[in-house]
Amino acid sequence: MAEMSSLAKSRMETIHPSPITARGEAKRSAPANGVAISGAAIHGAAYHGAVPVAKKEVISYLERSTARRETGIAGVSGKAARPSAKGFLPSTQQRSGRPASENVQAEHPLVARSRLKPRKLYDQKAASIARTISARESLAEEKSKKKLSDNAKLLIAFGLLLCMGTGLYFSVPEVTRVNKVSVRGMANITEKEITDALLLTPEINLVNADIPAMESRILANPKIAAVNVSRSFPDKLVVDLTERKAVACVLVNEEIGTKSIAIDEEGVAFAYMDSIAPTSKLPVLSGIRFEHFTPGQRLPEYLRPLLGDIAELSKEEPSPLAAFSEIKIEKISDSEAELLLFPSGKSVPIRMPARLTKASLGSALLVLDILSGRQGAEKIEEIDFRTGTIVYRTKEAQAG
Repeated sequence: MAEMSSLAKSRMETIHPSPITARGEAKRSAPANGVAISGAAIHGAAYHGAVPVAKKEVISYLERSTARRETGIAGVSGKAARPSAKGFLPSTQQRSGRPASENVQAEHPLVARSRLKPRKLYDQKAASIARTISARESLAEEKSKKKLSDNAKLLIAFGLLLCMGTGLYFSVPEVTRVNKVSVRGMANITEKEITDALLLTPEINLVNADIPAMESRILANPKIAAVNVSRSFPDKLVVDLTERKAVACVLVNEEIGTKSIAIDEEGVAFAYMDSIAPTSKLPVLSGIRFEHFTPGQRLPEYLRPLLGDIAELSKEEPSPLAAFSEIKIEKISDSEAELLLFPSGKSVPIRMPARLTKASLGSALLVLDILSGRQGAEKIEEIDFRTGTIVYRTKEAQAG
């Protein structure tokens, strides 16, 4: 019995409490053969060693119970202790004779992972921040380079524009000086009249030429109905004219005698007939009197429709109109007149409203032909077509 007691005592003396890990695990240093032994006193029973499996990561029930209750391990005084590695390793080294780095059992994988995870997260976050800062610095550097490049381009472009503007300022007036004038549409006007109206000087070029003013001066000539002045680079002006065309003429009495004035379809007495190119036979308008005639005067506005009818008849069917040698205008009021037409070779005039048509002229000529073969035609003073019913007026009386 004494021998068994001494043997148990010797075994208890060789067993030292293992340090308690962060999870409450009781571990011992490995013996000389390298096997780690762990133990705990349960209800005073003898210590039994166990070899842990290296790959097993699940904590046993006994270890969890010990960590939760923080109970003392057998062979240690009543207060549970967490001996540090510094206090535990020397005894282990004395017992095993090996370095502490070889005798201390590796921590549980879950514990080691929990210890490494915060450091890894910190390293990852630091690396992410460093990458973000580096990317921002690179982007700022690229923007700065691009801004410098854009500014340089703007400066170069501005310099080129300045050089070009200076060159154009001095060269354009010389290159575009008006040296030629082309006039188109002339019939009753001369080129000299047009160039005189342009008032060209050595300082005038195609850039500073006042085109509207030139057109206004040309239109001051009553023979011109419309004009268009255009630039033709590098040194030419092109003048397109539309001259007035005579559709009738008016006889006026002047100091030197009776003269014929050309009238266009707008009622403008634009020139003396002897100052324009000869035209076909024109109807003569009488009953119109000018005081101190000057080219450019206009007939009353209510006569413009009549002149338009004459122009249209002259284009489409001139023969009926040519059968009458004179058209006398008799004024009724300030805005109304009527016509008295004198046929060529006949003595009976035709009275009509102040509008002429091909049909009305044709009817008048037909009636005149019928009357020319009848007796008593010489007594007819005029034939009235104003009402649509032919009325004969004789010298002694009126008949219808």
